[in-house]
Amino acid sequence: MDREKEIRDLLIGGGLGDLVFTWVEGCELPAPQRELLCHSRDMTSTLADYHGGPVDLEIVQEPADDRAYVREVLLKVGEKVVEYGLIRIYLESFPPDLRTQILAGKRPLGALLNESGLPYTSEPSGFLKIPSELFSADFFPPANSNFLFGRYNTLLDESGGKLARILEILPFEKS
Repeated sequence: MDREKEIRDLLIGGGLGDLVFTWVEGCELPAPQRELLCHSRDMTSTLADYHGGPVDLEIVQEPADDRAYVREVLLKVGEKVVEYGLIRIYLESFPPDLRTQILAGKRPLGALLNESGLPYTSEPSGFLKIPSELFSADFFPPANSNFLFGRYNTLLDESGGKLARILEILPFEKS
């Protein structure tokens, strides 16, 4: 399955099938979005470092999906929303204890993976430019920009098996 089909499949499964975006190169992203998105680390620790505090998880909804566990989430530092995420997690790829923690929905996946010591890699496969008038989510502050930016990312285990596919969209931040 190619990148376009994968992200469309995730968006449709999460109820965002009509989301309009364009693919952009990482170097085209403005600061600080470029620094927050263009890397191969997990977003949880990246956002915690940038915003200076622990990242909490809020589950917005858990759409039905017969292939994996899907959830629409907000990542927050304090009361501030620092990321919108739509994630498909392949639970069969995780040990039972970690699977239980994921389903409990108390902590972001990145934090659970980092604490567990389970080896994984983060492989962004593209960066998105989204017209802010088409994704004006009420959980984000007004964009004060024409666009929001995000990335499409895949988490892989040490043998290259898929752990999760993630759409990550950031609120507008001034550098």
